[in-house]
Amino acid sequence: MNELELLQKQHYENYVNAIKEIVINNTNSLVDSDINSLLSKPPLDSMDQIKTKILGLAKKEKIVLDTELLNKILDNYRKNVLKTMNEIKKMRSDYILKIVDSSLSYSSSNIIKVTKKDMIQLQKLEKKYIKQQVDDCVNRYLLKKMEKLFSISEDFFQRNEKEINKFFSIKGIYQKQLLESIDFKILVKDTILINGIKEQGERYLFTINNSRLFN
Repeated sequence: MNELELLQKQHYENYVNAIKEIVINNTNSLVDSDINSLLSKPPLDSMDQIKTKILGLAKKEKIVLDTELLNKILDNYRKNVLKTMNEIKKMRSDYILKIVDSSLSYSSSNIIKVTKKDMIQLQKLEKKYIKQQVDDCVNRYLLKKMEKLFSISEDFFQRNEKEINKFFSIKGIYQKQLLESIDFKILVKDTILINGIKEQGERYLFTINNSRLFN
């Protein structure tokens, strides 16, 4: 391998590593920043949709709740649902890096592409997983724990079952709004990823075609 070929090979390897870094950073940002912001404890109680709903039910029933217990329940729910979201990192990065690896075929003009079509199946996998995990966490860490929270009121759940399901069930207001917000975050991140990979490819080709090192 002559010096020019060696330089071209090194430049291509740097390009591939840059693409992989974009994928990892995009995935980490999606989970650690975007999804986390939707599930973390709001800075103000008035912004806490779940807490507001539970306190509203208690007020309607004329019940004085143990707010310390309520806060512990909500904190535990958020901690556990956020923990499940970390699984998306591996699912997403593995899927996209597989596309990247399948595109690798060294030549001075070969660039890596990830398209909207490539991301459709991943979006389906992400949505299915997130929907299952959110519903499971709502049932395990909210609804079951609220039975203890409202134990001072006999037959509370029987009297308010319709309203509780309307808000907390998999087709209820809370889960529906949360999942729609997460879906939107994913779509935005996918667009950023696709554009970032495209820009990196354009930068790679520009250097190959215009740098004196390669001519």
